Amino acid sequence: MNTKPAIKPKTKVPFRKIQKQSVTDDVESQLRDAILSGALAPGESLAEARLGAQLGVSRASIRQAKFQLMNEGLLEFDDRGTANVRSLTLSDAHEIVEFRQVLELAAIRLACTRLTDDTLAILEENIRQTERESNLLKLTFLDIAFHEAIIYASGNSRLVAAWRVLRPQLELWLAGVHRRHSDVTARTGEETVASHKLLLTALKTGDPDVAGNAMSEHTSSLQNWLLLEAEAELETEV
Repeated sequence: MNTKPAIKPKTKVPFRKIQKQSVTDDVESQLRDAILSGALAPGESLAEARLGAQLGVSRASIRQAKFQLMNEGLLEFDDRGTANVRSLTLSDAHEIVEFRQVLELAAIRLACTRLTDDTLAILEENIRQTERESNLLKLTFLDIAFHEAIIYASGNSRLVAAWRVLRPQLELWLAGVHRRHSDVTARTGEETVASHKLLLTALKTGDPDVAGNAMSEHTSSLQNWLLLEAEAELETEV
């Protein structure tokens, strides 16, 4: 046990007031939205001068935002140092799905024994919003937000940290799936609502096995999306 007295600073540290949102945060948010919506397509380069002129900000702000998005896995730098929107491969998609299945199974087994009224309210409101939504990109965000609430309800900070690593690339992949296969995924809203209601019912039992089985069944549907992607890749190669 450390018994040393706390060291008092000799001078007042000149901290500045925290702003609600910096220019870089705003740039980062707009670029992320453009990437997930497909306005910035996979493989498209992000030229600092052009983006700076469009957004009315400095190249430094663009650069900082790009590095953050690279850390999230939404951008990648080529051999010339140019930042490009990441193109996820089928192998990437398989890894994302595998990681999600392992992570969410562990989370829901913990969450069902630690469920609070606040978490229940969040999940129920999410389902109501999903029932009213028709936009596929917004449905993707609502779907992920529902699962994120379960992750946080697990009360395990390591699971939460792992989820934060996974989420940006999960959003990127799912948003892309809906754009590429909108004719097949058009019923996503109805299917998501039905599936999330089953998860909520399983959570309320307080039984880790019941909750875990429900999550395993739910995430197994992701194999359908992987099959769609695999078929599309084969058609491209022909």
